[in-house]
Amino acid sequence: MKVVIIGAGMIGMHIARELIDERRDVVLVEKDPEAARRASDALDCMVINEDGSRPETLRKAGASDAEWFLALTGSDEVNIVACGLVAAESSSVKTLARVENSFYSSLSAAQRRAFGLHVIINPASATADAVAHIVDEGFAEDVIPLHDGRLQLRTVAAASVPAFVGKTLREAKAGAGGGVLVAGVVRGRGMVVPGGEFEVEPSDILYLLGTPATLDAFLGQVEGVKSAAKRVLIIGATSIGERLVERFLDRSKSGFLGRIFGRKRLVTVLESSAEDGKRIARAFQGLEVIHGDSSEEGVLEGAGIGKADLVVCATESQAFNVMTAQLAKELGAKKAVAITLNDRYMSVGSRLEVDALVSVKGVVAAAVLETVRRANIKTIHGFYEDDVELVELRIDSGSRVSGLSLREIDLPKGVLVAFVMQGDEMIVPSGSTILNGSDVIGLVSRKKSIAGLERVFGDQRGV
Repeated sequence: MKVVIIGAGMIGMHIARELIDERRDVVLVEKDPEAARRASDALDCMVINEDGSRPETLRKAGASDAEWFLALTGSDEVNIVACGLVAAESSSVKTLARVENSFYSSLSAAQRRAFGLHVIINPASATADAVAHIVDEGFAEDVIPLHDGRLQLRTVAAASVPAFVGKTLREAKAGAGGGVLVAGVVRGRGMVVPGGEFEVEPSDILYLLGTPATLDAFLGQVEGVKSAAKRVLIIGATSIGERLVERFLDRSKSGFLGRIFGRKRLVTVLESSAEDGKRIARAFQGLEVIHGDSSEEGVLEGAGIGKADLVVCATESQAFNVMTAQLAKELGAKKAVAITLNDRYMSVGSRLEVDALVSVKGVVAAAVLETVRRANIKTIHGFYEDDVELVELRIDSGSRVSGLSLREIDLPKGVLVAFVMQGDEMIVPSGSTILNGSDVIGLVSRKKSIAGLERVFGDQRGV
């Protein structure tokens, strides 16, 4: 698969690196000479130091021969113009544009086609959706809910699970009754996708996958992950902050968040810029806006941070967001979320009291990769410790793998089948497990094996 990308910024570089790791043919176009030089030094792909919105540059990159054209610069106009030029040159190329202006996200399918756009991704909207999803699913330390809470991925120290230490996973699985799967093991600074003969050491960190009931029976019950949040404080009237207000005010009227928040919930935005504060106050009826610099002593306390059920730190500074979310917990906030630009702080998240770190880069990358992958393989969890992902897809009734047992399917080396969902039933699979149409299969895979999964499940669609 050939993919042409314009824009070697944080997101463009990350997407290019991910696709290269998945063995794609990537061409990267970057206008800025210094950024192009850094990309050329860091990536094993062709880098063109020219303006990606010029027809001659797109021809040099071979955009009309690509399967996907990704416009990921920081300019909405450049991205949309470039996609239009590529679509006019070739009807077979699928285009994706990163856009910040919510106007473009609201375009109808017919209007998008007129612009030559197949897919639009708005980073602020995608990030706000990710935060709302976390709140919707609920919070619990070291617990990642999947499939509307029907599955859980829990992180535990191996030393706290004596039944696993010193045993192979095959032996440990038998002792756990077969309902718990070790989806990954953190050993040292790396991640291991374990096989049945892998032996657990006391210093390992285990990712255990199973139903909540099975994991509760094996590990003990976790505190309830859903809790009321009637007072929400958003720090920063940024584009992400604005989208969060939109999500929370909308969901307070209906749906699960409406039920847990109630009708009398108070949403407050704390913003240091008087102009931005007035802008967001005019945009949303019923929103409380406080003008103040949250870095100044006493401002957070005055905004009621200690009484908040949920605090989301969404300023432009990721370091400030992380520190303020930590401070919010220390001052008494029940739950705190920090928005980060990249994955820099993910490795220290477990050592903080912050309930969730949401990376804009990670959210956008997941959305782009899910779109581009041939089998529409959906990433449901990325392990920050290494280049490992938990992915899933749905088996079609006419698929070439439908009716086959797992041992009959030629999976890439190092891929672990984590679960099979048959209706509402979760199965911890064995080699004799047969895949049927409409089953959802979850797999733990290194990124370099994703292309191999596409070859096996290439006619599938994501969940």
